[in-house]
Amino acid sequence: MDNSNVLSSLTYVNTERLIEAGELKIVHTEHALHLYEDTVIDSAERFHLTNVWDVSYRSFSDDANLLYLHTHRGVVAYKVYADPGHFVTMFKKLKNANY
Repeated sequence: MDNSNVLSSLTYVNTERLIEAGELKIVHTEHALHLYEDTVIDSAERFHLTNVWDVSYRSFSDDANLLYLHTHRGVVAYKVYADPGHFVTMFKKLKNANY
């Protein structure tokens, strides 16, 4: 999708635990969650806004939050370090404008 149409973006972190040569490795990778007028896109999936019921977040430490995308397939959680308030507000404005 064209990034000029992005209404809000949020960086999230995936944490993966791997065992290599008998040693535990923890790998953190950053990805972007993008909100468009009709779609939410993460690094692996695309959710049409009609299939996203709500977006919420909860702080779980001083520097990190969990953002929850409530979809028709269940809840998807994203670990975010930035304040997700703007993303959530933009989503709620879009959903309320469509209903």
